[in-house]
Amino acid sequence: MPSDLKGVMEIEKNSFPFPYAEPYFKENYQKYPEGFVVAERKEGEIIGYVALQVNNNEGKIISLAISSDFRKRKIGTKLVNFSIHHFKEKGLKQIFLHIREKNNTGVSFYKKFRFKILKIIEHYYPDGENAFLMKKELGG
Repeated sequence: MPSDLKGVMEIEKNSFPFPYAEPYFKENYQKYPEGFVVAERKEGEIIGYVALQVNNNEGKIISLAISSDFRKRKIGTKLVNFSIHHFKEKGLKQIFLHIREKNNTGVSFYKKFRFKILKIIEHYYPDGENAFLMKKELGG
C-alpha cells in the first residue's frame, strides 16, 4: 500500500469534495493493512481502491473510488464484492458506510448490494451536507 498511496490520493482528491488526508489513509493502513485494496491496470496504474475498517465486530467501508476514466466498468462492483466476501470471512455480521444524502448514484449503487439506509446524520460533512448511514446485513 505505501507505494500505492500516490495513486490512491489522486483518485480520492478527484472523487470527493472533501477528500481524506494522506495521513488518514496511512493510519488506516497501519491498523488494518488487509482492508486496503487497489484495482490496477496491467501497467500497475491505480484505477480504483477501497479502504475498509473493522470496529467492534462490524465492517465499515471508509472510502471507495474509481478513477473517472474507468467508471462504469464494474470495478466498483468488484471492490464491493471483495469487501463483502472479506467481512464474511472474518465472521462479521454487518457492514456500514456513510454516503452523502445527495449522492443518488452512490446510494443506488450500494442498494444493488442490499445496503439499506438506517438514518440521516445531519451536517456530517464539512460543508454541512447530511449523510446517510447505510447498513448491509451479512447472512450466515
